[in-house]
Amino acid sequence: MRTGIVLTLVAALGVVGWECVASPLDVEQAATLLMEGVLPELDIDSDFIAFLHPVTLDSSDELAPYAPTPIPDEVDRLPCLTPYELTGPTWFAWIDLQPYARYAHDTLFVLIDAVDRTYIVHPEQWWPVLNGASLWTVSTDYWSGEDWVTATLSAGVPGGALAATCEAELPGTDYFDWVLVVNGWSPGQPGEEGFSADARGVCAALSGLGMRVSLLEPGEASPEAFEGHLIRLFTEIPLYDCCDRIYFYITCHASSGALWVGGQRLTSDELARMLTLPGDTYVPSRVYVMLEAGYGGSFIPALSPHSNINRVWTASAADQPAYGDLDPAADPNPEDAGGEWTSSFLAALEQLLREDPVAIGAYEFGREYMPLNMACRSQETFDAATLSGLSAPADFLFSDGRTEYLLTAVEYLARYDRAHHRVRGNLDERIALNAGEPCLEFLWFLHRTARHDPLPAPTPEFSYRILKGYAKDVAHSDWWEFCDLFWAVFTTPDAGE
Repeated sequence: MRTGIVLTLVAALGVVGWECVASPLDVEQAATLLMEGVLPELDIDSDFIAFLHPVTLDSSDELAPYAPTPIPDEVDRLPCLTPYELTGPTWFAWIDLQPYARYAHDTLFVLIDAVDRTYIVHPEQWWPVLNGASLWTVSTDYWSGEDWVTATLSAGVPGGALAATCEAELPGTDYFDWVLVVNGWSPGQPGEEGFSADARGVCAALSGLGMRVSLLEPGEASPEAFEGHLIRLFTEIPLYDCCDRIYFYITCHASSGALWVGGQRLTSDELARMLTLPGDTYVPSRVYVMLEAGYGGSFIPALSPHSNINRVWTASAADQPAYGDLDPAADPNPEDAGGEWTSSFLAALEQLLREDPVAIGAYEFGREYMPLNMACRSQETFDAATLSGLSAPADFLFSDGRTEYLLTAVEYLARYDRAHHRVRGNLDERIALNAGEPCLEFLWFLHRTARHDPLPAPTPEFSYRILKGYAKDVAHSDWWEFCDLFWAVFTTPDAGE
């Protein structure tokens, strides 16, 4: 028999509507007991929704959370049901302590004896499953209020989620950038519309950037299918040490240490193994990982030691759930849909491509990954969950300690660019042209170098081989952070001038 928190309150005879102890509680009396007895003792100090199942359960019913808390290591597939023991007529109440959060997160299962009015509270982290069917997981059922006893919702009821149109498997305009988008939702889970909005929104945005996108939809998404697509991407893409980039975006429910893709466990160690497949022929030099899932920060320690995993962005810290659509009064992005982190990333990307000259320039020069980097860095300005203090997105950038080297490289590139334009006789024109936005001069130089344009050394002191190596390494860094240094060197005469 499962154990829970046994609360000591037993209904008093004097409460209005309770005629005698032997008379079973009806639904209104059960709701009154929940409101006047259970909830005050719980003293909940956050948003919550308290649901009451409309009819009593009995010993023939099987009630269980979707997964146990904690989930045993040997469990690799959900649902994993361990039913409560019901010995007589029982009212069931479920209290979702984080209504806007995706799973796993704190919930409470309350079992009220319909005859003697005692009750037990079971702390859980998942939603209820009754006789094999998930309860209140369809958004219209969850948010309708029909089975609510009471609720406190500081951000109101989220709006509907409209999935963007996604054209997957187009060749793309950038030969090197390939994206695998995985929608890990599976039937019986909550959030179907939100996860679809996540996956299709990312697919539409990145294919619109000119990147090639593959999409794993619900029903086909699983760890095995994910790994099969990885092998396909790693073997089909023509790899070059300097240029290839492969992106992985996963949206799904999660628990501590595990993504649940199609209801199957994918651990951080397994994900790291898949992304660093052995063999010289199919390990891309630059892997980018985006996790729209709870406890995402817990994946970074397993992924970070691998030199080909360049960046990891997650919607949550190691000990936090991720959040679906959250629309408080001060929400900077009230029209969003899907996961709060993803919708905010997409809003930041859209704004950058509309207003930021550096992002626009990078996109036009075929450096799509730069607007992505910039959007991930600025998404928090649109993220209501982060601004409300509910989540803390995590970020990882691979570094081999070469910051000093990159500074030297930027100085070298700026001196070359200055010397190059001085020899061509248009240095003053370049300075005047880009004085308002020095990053554009930097970007133009990196683009020109990456295209293998003929760049004859303006003086014998510059090595073209070193120049190409410096430009490659700087281009793969967060190069816009070096714009001021590049511009300072580019506009300062050398000692010999």
